[in-house]
Amino acid sequence: MSKYAAALDFGSSKIALAVGEKTDSGVRIVSYHDAPSAGIESGEIVNDFKVEEVVRGLVDKAKADLPEEIGSFTFGLSGRVLHSKTLPVKITRRDPSSYILEEEVRQITKARYKTALEGDEIVFEAVPQKYSTEDRIGITYDEIIGMVGGQIEVDFKLFTGRKSLLDRRVNILKKLEIMPGKAILNAIASARAVLSRPEMENGVALVDIGKGSTEVAIVKDNIVRHVAIIPFGGESVTGDIKTVANITREWAETVKLRHGRCCEEYAIENKKLVLKSENETIEGELEMSLLIRTVEARLSEILDAVRYVIEQSGYAGRIASGVVITGGVSHHEDLLQLASALLGQKVRLAAPQGSIDNGSVEDAYDVYASTAVGLVLETLDPMLSHAIDMSEEAKPAQQAAAQSIQETLFETETEPETVERPLTKRERKEEERKAKEERKRLEKERKAAEEERKKKEKKGPSFIDMLFSDDNNA
Repeated sequence: MSKYAAALDFGSSKIALAVGEKTDSGVRIVSYHDAPSAGIESGEIVNDFKVEEVVRGLVDKAKADLPEEIGSFTFGLSGRVLHSKTLPVKITRRDPSSYILEEEVRQITKARYKTALEGDEIVFEAVPQKYSTEDRIGITYDEIIGMVGGQIEVDFKLFTGRKSLLDRRVNILKKLEIMPGKAILNAIASARAVLSRPEMENGVALVDIGKGSTEVAIVKDNIVRHVAIIPFGGESVTGDIKTVANITREWAETVKLRHGRCCEEYAIENKKLVLKSENETIEGELEMSLLIRTVEARLSEILDAVRYVIEQSGYAGRIASGVVITGGVSHHEDLLQLASALLGQKVRLAAPQGSIDNGSVEDAYDVYASTAVGLVLETLDPMLSHAIDMSEEAKPAQQAAAQSIQETLFETETEPETVERPLTKRERKEEERKAKEERKRLEKERKAAEEERKKKEKKGPSFIDMLFSDDNNA
């Protein structure tokens, strides 16, 4: 098994490939390459062949950087439309006295990716918001592990989109003989790359303004609470400049990157930009004040949409850490001042600085690398995403083991489960054997805990118990 994790960001302006490895101090990005996009519009693949050719070149470059082969590739998901819904799930457990295990809870989440939806919609990301048992309500993942109970209730936030968005990426990787790994929403990946731990805990809105779209992820208590995609970004700014100045798109992009400030008050009066080609031919002229008004108007529209998303999420008054902006458009001068005024929140601009080791390759620290770097982080050390690893799903032995735990510990739930194929007689016997062993192990653990409790009761309370008892604290 390779020690490296590779991730592909299928962006509208560029396709990026990052490779990382775990270290004693975190994650180090050992390879990063990107190339201008071809065949992608607003995060959606429209020409598979062109995308395949770009990815092929990036993979060849990454392989040249590494001493060994890469296993599976994580990749990002985006598109013009993303839906979300809340889904409460109640599980009745067969053995209420057995401990609730990590694998048991993971299987509950994993099953949500089979949730039946209308049309071509599938679940891209299933994020548990809170857990409950008969005795405790609204607890966290860490709290529920090790508890006992006859029921587990989980409130999920499902983020859904068209199945074709996933399939086209998977098909391109398979044509290149690459094993698909996890599929993670771009907004979640960018959040992981640029947000600090205090921000994720206290509440923050991540805004990634890319070429074709603007993606928003709201994180609080280290849980993704909301994700939305606004269907315009930096390309909309370029298009407006092209129209008002009557110039080519190439010139409009150049002018935007070199002179596109966001606040008209900083414009130099009567300054005019004269656009000349290499042979000194005048390609166009543009008043600086008009350029800045154009940029400010479109970015204000984007930020107004961001504010609306935050308000609609219900977290407008609950993001103590404010707003963090990343993506290529964050290079615009005066964006920080404009965003602070329009969003009514404290704002900072961010790139993947503190999330990766200092020994990472230089390009990985740029705002353009946020999504690719975040995809690597969520592959090696998952924190925000609960995406399924498709390379693990392809292993029959692991599928059987997971199904064994599912059938042993769960009795009924609110959603019917689907099984891809009927099990053979031999597989069924093997599962029954494993289930029997699991029950014996759990019963042994329960008896050991009960014996330990009885021993403590015979000995009486210790000094530490008395020191922190309710009576002494009263």
